[in-house]
Amino acid sequence: MVDLRTRIVRNLGNIQAWGLNAKVLVATELFWGIPMSWIFFYQAIFMRNLGMDEVFIGFSMTLPLILQMFLPILGGYLADKFGRKRVFLLFDSGWIGAMITWILAREPWHIIIAMLLQGITATAWGVWETLLVEDTLPPYRAGIYSFIQLTYILGGLLTPIAGALISLYGVEQGCRYIFLIALVTITAAFSIRLAYLEESKIGRALSSSKKDPSVGPKGYMETFRTMVKHKRLLLLFILTIIGSIVYPLINTYRPLYLSDLRALALDESIISVIPVASSIPSLIALSLIIPRLRQEHIKKALLISYICGVLGVTILIMAPKGALILAVLSSLLDSARGIAVFSILRTLLVNTIDEVDSFLRAKIMSLVTMCSALVSWPAPAIGGYLYSISPTYPFMLVVSLLTLSTCLILKI
Repeated sequence: MVDLRTRIVRNLGNIQAWGLNAKVLVATELFWGIPMSWIFFYQAIFMRNLGMDEVFIGFSMTLPLILQMFLPILGGYLADKFGRKRVFLLFDSGWIGAMITWILAREPWHIIIAMLLQGITATAWGVWETLLVEDTLPPYRAGIYSFIQLTYILGGLLTPIAGALISLYGVEQGCRYIFLIALVTITAAFSIRLAYLEESKIGRALSSSKKDPSVGPKGYMETFRTMVKHKRLLLLFILTIIGSIVYPLINTYRPLYLSDLRALALDESIISVIPVASSIPSLIALSLIIPRLRQEHIKKALLISYICGVLGVTILIMAPKGALILAVLSSLLDSARGIAVFSILRTLLVNTIDEVDSFLRAKIMSLVTMCSALVSWPAPAIGGYLYSISPTYPFMLVVSLLTLSTCLILKI
């Protein structure tokens, strides 16, 4: 017990080594991440309750990905030219408009507007991640990503609150209350970020240089060539893109699969316990293991996590109707994949960028976001068509992609 307490205190002590922006963004992510975990879990169920079929749900989930194909490039360019903070806050405010639209949504075109507003925020994604790690030394960045993901895990742990709202008020009205909670908390987070975020040192250097050759379209071509020349950076880039394909397939169709009469046929309010169950081991790993993960152990940790993901999705496919325990086990194993993609892999990526050229960070992170969307934008729509044929087909695709990722990790 003493050793456990000591390790927790040591990890928390590392926060003092973070830059101001990292502290502000991690703290305010609590306001954003917790209700958004509920929204991403129940979004597809809300649309189905409004009478929309799986094909439309897949199409609507594709819309933000289409915008992600080119808006991150704009965000990276603007961030280098006008500063990270200004550009981030401008486009991050799109979440406020999206939540208002979700609250009022009743028709398909309302859903389309909400998804487009969510897509506009992609302009700020690469900039957000740049602000997150700049001004913080590489050894402490794993802790930053761990705390960010802990926020989403906490959101999953508190999903029964969303389940209670669904149980008390029904799917439609309960989801509207969830959207309202998100609107309030996101607005609070935006206000705090507006007051306390500051421009990073690299951001000030780039925005003050009128003749910086890395700014502009030509800079993106040179940045891409630089990435291709470095095998490790290129492999991490590809792994991140594959992870972006898997993410919407799992998040969109697992809630549907759990409650679909053709699949596990579990009650919509009961399935909220599944994110809770997977949150417990994730909390332990993110608070005690990941922040202390040594560089030489990262590849092994990635490999084990992806293997667990393959096993988890396979169990979900094979589980019979009403098998709540197997659904929980599947989620437990797949949580390791989530930790790998959003903490371990991300840390390895941003630290590798430092080894190449830290001044290219905003452009590389924007390229990661753009290329992820370029490759993955059809995923929800394809998943919708596959799901309409058989609910297991989208998850068979996921198993194939995770197996490919496992093979690529061996080459890092």
